[in-house]
This record gives sequence, structure tokens and C-alpha cells, in this order.
Amino acid sequence: MNKEEIQIQDLFEGAFLLCKGFNLKDLNVTGSNGKKIVTFILSGNQIQTAREEYQSGRASCNVAMLKCTMSRLKDAMFERIRSMERPRRNLCQSKTISGTISSRKY
Repeated sequence: MNKEEIQIQDLFEGAFLLCKGFNLKDLNVTGSNGKKIVTFILSGNQIQTAREEYQSGRASCNVAMLKCTMSRLKDAMFERIRSMERPRRNLCQSKTISGTISSRKY
């Protein structure tokens, strides 16, 4: 049986689906001007059924587990954002350093 795959941007829905045993396959970060949009890609058999359960308000899960999966998603999300910003930050720092050195009079 093929695993279904969905893309969502709702952090709580993603945490609920992880609680239900579905897999976080990947996440994508898009956006500009300081506003980031994160899309979670989850997969698993019958994930669409669990998604409909969540969206209808009939969803239930262990609250402690929901808290853990929420932290897991946030950690993954912020790590991806930080890894995207590091190269840009390093480039800005190297320009500042070289600009400072070249402006000195010896």
C-alpha cells in the first residue's frame, strides 16, 4: 500500500498527526522580508482520514504527547530557518570586517 503524503502549514495539525504516528518527511521554508512560511510534509497510510478528523473537531490525543510533538516540530522548523540564515549572516560579517580593515589608515 502506498503512503499518502500531505503538505500543511498548521503547526497544531502537524503535531496532532505526529501524535497519531504519521511521519514528518520534510519541511520547506519560504518567504521574504522577515516573514517565513513553513510547510510541513507528512506521510503515512490513511493520513487524510486523520486530517479530516482534526479539521472536523473530532480529534483527540494525549496532551503530553501533543506537547512533545509540538516541540519537535518547532525545533525542526527553527533549525531549518537558522541553517538558511547562516550563510547570509557570514557573508554580511565578512563584508563588515573587510570594510573595517580597508578603511583604517596605517
